[in-house]
Amino acid sequence: MNFELNDDERYLFAHITDLAALSRKTGVPRFSRFLNEREAVIAKNAARTENANPIFYGGYDGAARTVCGFFDGTYAEDLPLSDKFNLFSVPAVTFSFRGSDKLTHRDFLGAILSAGAERSMLGDILVAEDHAVVFCLETAVGIVDGLLKIGNVGVRSEKGIIGELPKPKFETLDRTVSSLRLDRLVGACVNISGERSASLIKSGQVSADFSVCLNVSGVIKENTVISIRGYGRFRLAKISGETKKGKIRVIIEKYA
Repeated sequence: MNFELNDDERYLFAHITDLAALSRKTGVPRFSRFLNEREAVIAKNAARTENANPIFYGGYDGAARTVCGFFDGTYAEDLPLSDKFNLFSVPAVTFSFRGSDKLTHRDFLGAILSAGAERSMLGDILVAEDHAVVFCLETAVGIVDGLLKIGNVGVRSEKGIIGELPKPKFETLDRTVSSLRLDRLVGACVNISGERSASLIKSGQVSADFSVCLNVSGVIKENTVISIRGYGRFRLAKISGETKKGKIRVIIEKYA
């Protein structure tokens, strides 16, 4: 897999190494902004150069967008993990609305960005039928909590997680493939030919676990996340056996 960094990612790499070094020097935990999953991989690699052991947390267990925190050599180094989580400033804001209004992740993200927040201030946005929970940095709470409308829909906001935390939504795809090669799985994810799959991969439009992969015959393991530019993000959730004709049966989850 190819892990070349662009200019912004090189800046992030340097910033993370600085945070790791600074936390040890001052004895005070240090935290990044919110990182997407690829940025979290970059942060892990950067931390290794400082022999640091970062913790990633986005406000709840299993968050996709997370903040990277450093505790090595600080006053909080020996705290239980749950207490370290409490040191992350990643509050939540819950929005309530009518179920008939059918608001989406995109609706919330667009409204919050239009109100002045930067994407790096925002964590996961979890949307259910009649409510949504937005995780953000402390510096963005005023922007998020101050929203009265999402698009043309009136909403009511409250600080904290109110009620049940919405679960991420997936579309489940039951597919069969001739092998676990990347090009075969890309084709299964978006129902395109092997030739088209290979073209997408060779042109750098496919990532496996958030690293660009140019090898069409690379073998994909269970739980690998496959991102296909222009098509979305998928996860090889399960390899469930073989058909009578020797093909491999797989369960793929498509992120909503």
